[in-house]
Amino acid sequence: MSQLATAEQRNIDDHAVWADDSALVHTLPGDYGSDLWTVPADGPGAARRLMTSAVAPACPG
Repeated sequence: MSQLATAEQRNIDDHAVWADDSALVHTLPGDYGSDLWTVPADGPGAARRLMTSAVAPACPG
């Protein structure tokens, strides 16, 4: 399994999905379950919360 260096400094679980060609969506523990976050996949930048109290990211088929 390969690893991707992202701008996220916290541990990202193994259920991250691509949001687009340059960003990932992943979950982190929140106050009421998991929160969804997006992070640039190329290293620089900062993580940004997308949604609170979510379950997991999903990729439209």
